[in-house]
Amino acid sequence: MKAKVSVILPSLNVADYIGECMDSVVNQSLEELEIICVDAGSTDGTAEILKECAERDARVKLLHSGMKSYGRQVNMGLDCAEGEYIAVVETDDWIEQDMYRRLYERAAADGLDYAAGDFDTVTRLQSGYDYAVRQRLFPDEEGRKQYGQVLGPDQIARLRAADYVLWKGIYRREFLNASRIRLHESPGAAFQDMGFLQQVKTYARRAVYVDESFYRYRQGREAASSGALEGLAFYEEEFRWLNGRRDFLENLRGEHRSYYYFTMSISFLTKYEQILSKLHGEWRNERLEKPYGWLKGQVSYGIDSGLLQEGMYGKELWERLTLLLASREEHARMMMEWEKEKEKPVRELLHRTGSRSAVIFGCGMRGERLMLFCDRNHIPIIGFSDNRQELHGGRRFGFPVMPPPSLKEVLAREDGVVLLAMREGAGEVLGQLEGLGIPKERVFDMPQGI
Repeated sequence: MKAKVSVILPSLNVADYIGECMDSVVNQSLEELEIICVDAGSTDGTAEILKECAERDARVKLLHSGMKSYGRQVNMGLDCAEGEYIAVVETDDWIEQDMYRRLYERAAADGLDYAAGDFDTVTRLQSGYDYAVRQRLFPDEEGRKQYGQVLGPDQIARLRAADYVLWKGIYRREFLNASRIRLHESPGAAFQDMGFLQQVKTYARRAVYVDESFYRYRQGREAASSGALEGLAFYEEEFRWLNGRRDFLENLRGEHRSYYYFTMSISFLTKYEQILSKLHGEWRNERLEKPYGWLKGQVSYGIDSGLLQEGMYGKELWERLTLLLASREEHARMMMEWEKEKEKPVRELLHRTGSRSAVIFGCGMRGERLMLFCDRNHIPIIGFSDNRQELHGGRRFGFPVMPPPSLKEVLAREDGVVLLAMREGAGEVLGQLEGLGIPKERVFDMPQGI
């Protein structure tokens, strides 16, 4: 059976997730798969689980990498793959059953260099519920017209910064080989998909994005490289590597060149600010200082040569970027003032509740936002309450929905408080709860800014 898609799965110590990931791949509705597992020396049982999978399914091949490098692992898979198209799945994630059938049918029918869908970020809540949020490539109504359309080189060029993950699509193997596209074999799992996708965008001539979400990206893993304090240095390494490839640079022309530098500038700004926040404004930290110089030089060149202009960014983003280039100290001061304002609702709610457990009153969108706020800030959630009788006894995002008359007993048992999530009618609900014997000192409005 000739493989239509070769799926590469790089792994390192993901025993807690590898079973769910492998199940989602081997049970794809497209059966003509080649499944290439490349382990980099796992010590937690991952390799043994993969070996068992290979023994059960002849489509599964198990390779071992002596180098702990995501790029090296994927390249090993690419070098031995035989499928018409290539896919990559990160082994702490999972995919929907029809992903490769849907993408392959479209790619094969239109002779595409690559086809991709959207993805969902998935957060495991306190309740054990997996809360998923779709990440649309084209979020606005006008942009959504591009879904399903065959895009050419100029349209692909403009997506360099927005389309930043390789695993939500499939790529024609002959196209990758003819263009000599491979991943940077830097140590660890440090943004090597950035270099891969910048090459893909440079050489691709036909691509489609379908208006569906197939990939489930798991958030919150402590070992994930995306949140590493060395992230800016990883980006510097990736772009340095690309700049050292003469064939790549020679093909960066027109909008491709402008949007390559645009992608570099966005990566620079967003990662710098993410790390600065984690460092609580310590802008002199070497994790920022070392890569800052090279990246600043590249972005400054882009601006001075006219490749980068304010209209590509929008006013607020442009001001942040130019301030960062002009003065790291002033930029840090501005960011910390902004962080302080952003954290006001957290401090206010924690002060009010004393970090006690909470019942969220209101099962609408505001209640959902308040639930996410509490979960993110480690405020224990007892459950929801609502006046709609049809919701009572059910569950919302894995949390129980309780009728208001039960709250007095629940709050006493849990030493809890009630958080009101409604925009209007909070006074009436407060009166209702007081009538049920719940002291007003245990009832709080949803703070502004959540």
